[in-house]
This record gives sequence, structure tokens and C-alpha cells, in this order.
Amino acid sequence: MTTRATLQKALNRIEAYLPHLLEHFPEPGEFWSAFAGEAEAIIEDAGPEHDWAADKLESMLTFHGAPSP
Repeated sequence: MTTRATLQKALNRIEAYLPHLLEHFPEPGEFWSAFAGEAEAIIEDAGPEHDWAADKLESMLTFHGAPSP
């Protein structure tokens, strides 16, 4: 089982990478494909913390101004 601390480390990494993704994939479809490749592993490993991790991902996307899917 993945702990929140481990998940938070993974979330921190993806948030640090998010500006790069937004810059290099300006088209929404390309961005979402690239982001999903990064976020999918976090969600799959979250287990019972799935909702918590999904909420964190959604918050960071909103904060960084990611395009709507």
C-alpha cells in the first residue's frame, strides 16, 4: 500500500514538471496525453488514497491553469 507521504512526493514531482508540460504541449489534446502518462501511475498506486490523490492533481491543474479536457 502506498502511503500519503509517498504519494505526496510523486505529486510534488509531477507539479514541478507541470510548467514544462504546459509549455511544450500547448494543444490541449497533446497536453492531456502527456499529463495522463505522468499522472496515471500515481492514481493507480494510490489505493484507498485514490480520491485524495485525484483531488491534489485537480488542484494543481487548476492552480497552473491547465486547459480543460
